[in-house]
Amino acid sequence: MNSQIISVAYSVYTNKGAFALLLGSGISRKSGIPTGWDITLSLIAQIAILEKQDAGANLEKWYSEYFGKEADYSDILEKLTNTQEERLNLLRPFIEPSAEELEEGLKTPTKAHKQIARLVKEGYVKVIVTTNFDRLLENALKELGIEPTVITNAEHVENSIPLIHSNITIIKINGDYLDTKFLNIKSELENYDDRLANVLKFIFENFGLITCGWSAKWDIALVNILKSANKFRYSNYFTFLGRADDDLKDLNSFRKGQLVEINDADSFFTEIVEGVEALENNNKHPLTNQIVLQRLKKYIVKEEYIISLHDLLRDITDELLLRLAATNFNIVPDLESMKGIKNQYLSQLDTMIIVLANGSYWAKPYQYNVLLSSLRLVTSASDKNHTFSYAVWGKMIYLPALVLKYVCGISCVASGNFELLSNMSSMQVQTKYKLELLVKLTEPSQVIEKDHLNQIEGTGYLVPMSELLFRYLRPFFQEMIPIDSDYESIFNYYEFINSLAYEKHSERGWYPLGRFAYGDKSISEDIMKRAEKEGADFELVKGKLFTSHDDLKQSIDKFNEFFNSVRHYYY
Repeated sequence: MNSQIISVAYSVYTNKGAFALLLGSGISRKSGIPTGWDITLSLIAQIAILEKQDAGANLEKWYSEYFGKEADYSDILEKLTNTQEERLNLLRPFIEPSAEELEEGLKTPTKAHKQIARLVKEGYVKVIVTTNFDRLLENALKELGIEPTVITNAEHVENSIPLIHSNITIIKINGDYLDTKFLNIKSELENYDDRLANVLKFIFENFGLITCGWSAKWDIALVNILKSANKFRYSNYFTFLGRADDDLKDLNSFRKGQLVEINDADSFFTEIVEGVEALENNNKHPLTNQIVLQRLKKYIVKEEYIISLHDLLRDITDELLLRLAATNFNIVPDLESMKGIKNQYLSQLDTMIIVLANGSYWAKPYQYNVLLSSLRLVTSASDKNHTFSYAVWGKMIYLPALVLKYVCGISCVASGNFELLSNMSSMQVQTKYKLELLVKLTEPSQVIEKDHLNQIEGTGYLVPMSELLFRYLRPFFQEMIPIDSDYESIFNYYEFINSLAYEKHSERGWYPLGRFAYGDKSISEDIMKRAEKEGADFELVKGKLFTSHDDLKQSIDKFNEFFNSVRHYYY
């Protein structure tokens, strides 16, 4: 699932009934109902026939040259009709299906309409604003036995059930194609009746907003109301295909929203429904951490359970991604907001930590990719959910990935699974812009800057992130590593390996330091003694973290040279 759409789905799920939909002609186009521009071109062809002209293939160009002005939907309707009744009859064939079209399934509710109806039925959507004249949405709702309250003109506002008491209200701001009061030409669309304008402003101030099939380019009066409604109680999501128009970007910026790229309306609303249902199912049948652990232990012992293992990990990962995607970064970073997001992130990782800790401890080679794909997904999704106004958020977004990397690393060292650790240490992740090394994206001192973290934690450590992770992760390894001194040794050993891997793969000549840097005895001395004794059988060589004994020795020599230049800070 698109990580931006994950954010939308999570918001809809956690704020049931709090989001309104704003739908434009793009949502009905797939059904065979043309957009306003499609109708414009068709009407130009009819005008050319009346003028006894050959318009050729480029209807827009012919109209411009023949009439001396650009083709305009409103102008063309006024050329062909004089009254609203005439416009109704002119547009009716474009909207109502013929017998042949019905046989072909055209001009009937699309998958998007049907998925929206499902959201309505479950109570997730209670208000829909649409610029469309058609009745596809109403028909989709009626297929599920839902009779909506429909407002098609200002007079209906006073006579309709109040929004808070209606299960679903559809506001067709330009009217219905069978209502002669419908609005279609510029003179009718410049301003809305105050009764309609007031109810729209109420919606845009008190509901979140999700748009689809709507560009913000033509509906000037509607855009003005959206801009006049300056209270934003919930998020605003503005969807677009391919490239967002400047008008939509401007409105999104004004309403402090998020632009969401989608493939089409059908897939967008399908993914929303699937995301909401996944969260519903999880809450109806909660997987406690103990149940998750028991399932993991069952699936990881036999190769025949590889699919079950994959599905378990993917379900837990998808749920975590939904929760992480809902993090609000549209705030100014200060110590309080940074501490809040840090605590929010850490509170959401328990289940994934348990899965990766035990999975990494017991994993066989054929299971490595299943485990690492979860870590890759969490890391890759991090920067795709948000556009950051402040650089600090663009780094802190990788805190969950950093924690989970440490979890895998500690487990690998504890179990002697150095081949899995090697795979993780060299792993690349697709970020928003390029492939990047996991070890670089999750370098501890970069995720939260040292001084900031010390102030947040009220400490004065030289390596505060290392200290935070050491304390935070200890309870998760209590059963696996019961003795505190063993846990400390394993933690320090992993951090040292991570430091070597960072320089080895990034080739920056710099090493991230952790708790292992303290004390009067270098961890590197102990490793080299063991390596010289065991040769090619030494775990870091046999596990393919280093190609040979010489490769390991060169790496440690480079580290010692670097550490000797900074060690006075740690002693």
